[in-house]
Amino acid sequence: MTHPLLRGSWLVRHAFALIIFVTMISLGIWQLDRLAQRRAANAERLAVLDQNPDTLTGTADQAESLVGRRVRVHGTYLSDQSLLLRGQTTESGIVGVHLLTPLRISGTEVAVMVDRGWLPTEQARPAARAAFAVERDVMIEGVALQGESRPNTLLAGMDLPMPGEQRIDAWLRVDLGKMQAQINAPLLPVYVELLPSADGPRLPQPADPRLLSDGSHLSYALQWFAFSLILTIVYAALMRQELRRLA
Repeated sequence: MTHPLLRGSWLVRHAFALIIFVTMISLGIWQLDRLAQRRAANAERLAVLDQNPDTLTGTADQAESLVGRRVRVHGTYLSDQSLLLRGQTTESGIVGVHLLTPLRISGTEVAVMVDRGWLPTEQARPAARAAFAVERDVMIEGVALQGESRPNTLLAGMDLPMPGEQRIDAWLRVDLGKMQAQINAPLLPVYVELLPSADGPRLPQPADPRLLSDGSHLSYALQWFAFSLILTIVYAALMRQELRRLA
């Protein structure tokens, strides 16, 4: 005689519950894999910060070969051509902007865009951020990063000028290809994220690259495993209730 829980509609329920259980376990394992990838990337980034910096010379090929590495650049800021990267937050969650300023590399006509760090929103106006102009030659150190372009999707935000203006002052991403139209010097295909100086916190405030997070992958994994456990308990209770009803 066939067991009551191996008949008709119960087989469909078993299959459905099993699919959900396997899916949730798979999602939990996937999140653990993402966590391992995140930790490996963080370790790689920390290793880069401990390396001696390479000098950025102003050639595109050399710049692209240094993406993700620590670099040193000597030059002069083109402060009057600064831009903003909007929607940036500090570690404490305060929303502001990042100040982007092209740096003309000494001995060349080429410039590299430099992310100099965070500014509060009230300091974002051109008149206010003029206080952060640097007129002398500087030697900076940072991490060379690849520029970003707008994803090919209708949902991606667009970088547009304010009504009545031609120049885009505040950007969603470091789109070097489009920014070039507003900069009076050839830009390298990478930008430099400035490292914090030994002077301590000041404005603009570069982000501390050593404050790396594992993200939410572990908590997501635990949630999926918890959901699968709850499903198992609830489904076992339903089967037990059915057996009692048939007894």
